[in-house]
Amino acid sequence: MTKAAQFTEIPTDGVAPAGKPLPCIGVDPGQTWTAAVLRVGGFGEHGWTMGPVDKYGVIRRDALNEVDAWDAFALYIVRLVDALDALVEYAVTRYGEVRVGVEVPLVPVGWRPGSVKRFQQLPMRDWLIPRQVAAAVLGQYPEAKVIRPDGFGSRPASEYPTELRGTRPPGWGPNETPNRERDHERAAYDIAGAAARMPR
Repeated sequence: MTKAAQFTEIPTDGVAPAGKPLPCIGVDPGQTWTAAVLRVGGFGEHGWTMGPVDKYGVIRRDALNEVDAWDAFALYIVRLVDALDALVEYAVTRYGEVRVGVEVPLVPVGWRPGSVKRFQQLPMRDWLIPRQVAAAVLGQYPEAKVIRPDGFGSRPASEYPTELRGTRPPGWGPNETPNRERDHERAAYDIAGAAARMPR
């Protein structure tokens, strides 16, 4: 089965047949950490947070500080796409269908054509690398839902289900952040919710 064939859509607006919630994977692309969470209704079924590595496979949070570090970026994308493929396959095997949604960072005002240089305070890598990650996800899953930024993951942790607070559920994928932060996974959960509400 091809990767494209694993990704299936259903002809309703976020509701699977017989009123079942549509399983959705939200992807929160980051300059250093990228998270993906499989959400089914109000439940975070599975997820992971991954970062870049050096050529020896060691996690390096500074590996993508240079935007032209294409070798490091290629390693990052291979890891992310492999993990996303596995999560899609898991969802399709378990539920028979899945929708993917990825947040697509917008070009900051200070970096748009004609803007004044003094407004270019956000480092290029902070928006360019996540944008490239989003493009890679869309390249792998062309039918994925494009989700515009909307403060995903910014609600108080107490407003999220228990599996997205504190200790991670057994069996979830890696969390490679130094302090095991969950904010990227909460953002991915919100992105999955936004994708579930979108029409076909």
